[in-house]
Amino acid sequence: MDVYDNYNTVVFLSAHDLRSHAQPKNLRMSGFSQLELLIVICLLGIFSSLAIAWYNGNNRDVIERVINQRNAQEIVSLGVCATMSGAEFVVPGDKQATAVNLIVGVTGQQGILKDKVFRLNNLAPTDLPGAMPFVKFDSGLLLYDPEGKQL
Repeated sequence: MDVYDNYNTVVFLSAHDLRSHAQPKNLRMSGFSQLELLIVICLLGIFSSLAIAWYNGNNRDVIERVINQRNAQEIVSLGVCATMSGAEFVVPGDKQATAVNLIVGVTGQQGILKDKVFRLNNLAPTDLPGAMPFVKFDSGLLLYDPEGKQL
C-alpha cells in the first residue's frame, strides 16, 4: 500500500488477489454436483434390481405352494357341492381321476342343484399334480389338507 500527498490510499491488486476477493471465503459452494447425484441414482437402481430379483427367487416356492393350495381348495369345494347334488364323479381310491371328472364337468342329479353343471373352468389336468398333495380322499369325499402331506 502506498500513501501519496493527498492521503488517498491506493491499493495495487494482482490477478490472484482479484479472484480471491471475488467470492468471500465464508460463502463457498457446497452440495453435490449433477454427476454425483446421477451416479448415486444409478447405483440405487442397480441395488434395487438385485434385491427384487433375490426376493422373487426366494418367494417362488411360497407362491407355487399357495397357488397349489388354492387349486386344492377349489377342487374340494366344488367336490362337496357336486356330492350334495348327487353327481356321480367319484372314482374310488383315485383322487386324480376324481379331480379330472370335476375338470371335465358333472351334472347334479337331485335337489335344487339338479341339472346344474359342476365344472372347474380355471384348472387344467396339468395343474393337478401340485394340488393333489393338499387333497385328502376319505370315504368317497374330497377333503382339504392344509399341510399338504397327502400323496
